[in-house]
Amino acid sequence: MAERALFERYLSCHVCSETFRDPVSLSCKHSFCSSCLQQFWKDAKIKDCPVCKRKSSKDRPSINLSLKELADSFTKRKNNSSCETEIEKKKKKKEEVQFLKEEEESRLAALREEEEQKGKTISREMKRIEEQISSLSDSICAVEEELHKHNVSFLSSYKATQTRARAQSSLSDPQLLSGALIDVAKHLGNLNMKYTTVFGSESFSSGKHSWEVEVGDHPRWIVGLVKESVDKKVESISPEYGIWCLSHDSGEYTDVVCETVTVKKSLKRIRVQLDYDRGEVSFYDPENKTQICTHRETFIENIFPYFSLGEAELN
Repeated sequence: MAERALFERYLSCHVCSETFRDPVSLSCKHSFCSSCLQQFWKDAKIKDCPVCKRKSSKDRPSINLSLKELADSFTKRKNNSSCETEIEKKKKKKEEVQFLKEEEESRLAALREEEEQKGKTISREMKRIEEQISSLSDSICAVEEELHKHNVSFLSSYKATQTRARAQSSLSDPQLLSGALIDVAKHLGNLNMKYTTVFGSESFSSGKHSWEVEVGDHPRWIVGLVKESVDKKVESISPEYGIWCLSHDSGEYTDVVCETVTVKKSLKRIRVQLDYDRGEVSFYDPENKTQICTHRETFIENIFPYFSLGEAELN
């Protein structure tokens, strides 16, 4: 590389710094392009060597044929090298473009395959959900038919009740929605029940929700929340077992942790208010809008409304 640079300097004109074109040599041994030397002399109005300033003995020096041959050969090789370099660049560019094209095709194929797999998964899930809906519809029809046999229209307003309940659970602000819960006494009539425990049909895993439960003059009741994984055989009502409730037993009221709470008058209706994200469940007397008690907990699974009645006759 150093030898090439040295050789290139040797074949370069001292005036234009380019490779010689028709080089001429002066008596001082300095060489120049013929046209460059003549232009220099014309501008300087004196025929001295542009390098050493020695006066030239000739007005028009002859072409140095040996030097011209070297310069022309060098220029030709340099041009050929430039062409080869350009060809190599184009070849490399073409290879890069081909690589990117293949990479793009590979990724598009992977995306198409992923899209196809997701489509199949969605189809399977849709089919499973449709089967569940069909099964639930059959169960509802069977229950309605059984209830109608006993002259009880328990689910006669099922669709309207379901719509109101869903609207209530979607409210971000815990406002009350009239009729969102089923009035058990109204629908069941004069049925003797030894003990009744009911879970809400819809669970909560986030947000704020509230509902009211009419307990009337019933001597024993439990109202509140229960976690999805609760052991249904457990008899103790406490947060330890995943149950957060307000209880009433013959005039005495106890809170979530089984401590006695004092109320000004007998409660006929209870409002349950849940803030899942903050981990709070509160109980209110909706008649005078007073808070009965509040319990804080860290909820980590689905929560259901919980209702339990002791021995009594529903009128």
